Amino acid sequence: MKKPTTEIYSDARILFYDIESTGLQADFGTLLAVGYKWAGDKYVYIPAITDYPTFDADPTDDKRLVADFIEVMKTADMVVTYNGKRFDQPYLYAKCLEHKIEIPPNIPHVDLYQTVRHNMKISRKSLQNVGYHLSLSAEKTPVEGRIWKRASAGHRPSIQYIVDHCAADVELLEEAYHRLKPLVRQHPRVGLLAACRYCGSHNLQRRGRYLAVVAGPKVRIRCSDCGGWESRPANRVGFAK
Repeated sequence: MKKPTTEIYSDARILFYDIESTGLQADFGTLLAVGYKWAGDKYVYIPAITDYPTFDADPTDDKRLVADFIEVMKTADMVVTYNGKRFDQPYLYAKCLEHKIEIPPNIPHVDLYQTVRHNMKISRKSLQNVGYHLSLSAEKTPVEGRIWKRASAGHRPSIQYIVDHCAADVELLEEAYHRLKPLVRQHPRVGLLAACRYCGSHNLQRRGRYLAVVAGPKVRIRCSDCGGWESRPANRVGFAK
């Protein structure tokens, strides 16, 4: 496990998560595990379908796993995923409806895949390739097809391998977030209005002005701690250095 981040987040609870399933469609697949980690916490938590007493009788019964993670998600102020808007979140919501579990509230969602897709010209947009391109320390582990097939059939050692794989994914996801977040133009505000939108720091610098089409002159602001950029109205910059 890498050291917890030293960046400031005020009181914001930022949740990184990744799901592992037997297939890409919720009506034909089973949720095997969910890896999640809170920003600033050094631990990755991975509840798996094998943790529940119903597994031996029915290895496709993922109801309690889904319900338990949804309760975790409800406590988040913001979630971060990789391709989660196209896969992880819709998969979970489909499972919620299948099991008659309450859908979580509309939580602000940063999908780093969308950030990479629109802002980085690289050969492959996978999280593994992003990590390689950025020389990140965490590494995404490969999973062979035979392991997925065995896990789909309820093979405990194969499911455990996928759990370990999921932990590596979540570590890489958080590390990628800290490098990519200055590119997240619609990033939710994690602190007070006078603080950095991305990390809540007050260590801000003015970096020139630009002319907005409607609102008039604005000032560019850069956070010296996380590198995030944003703009503020020209009459609201007394706090910046």
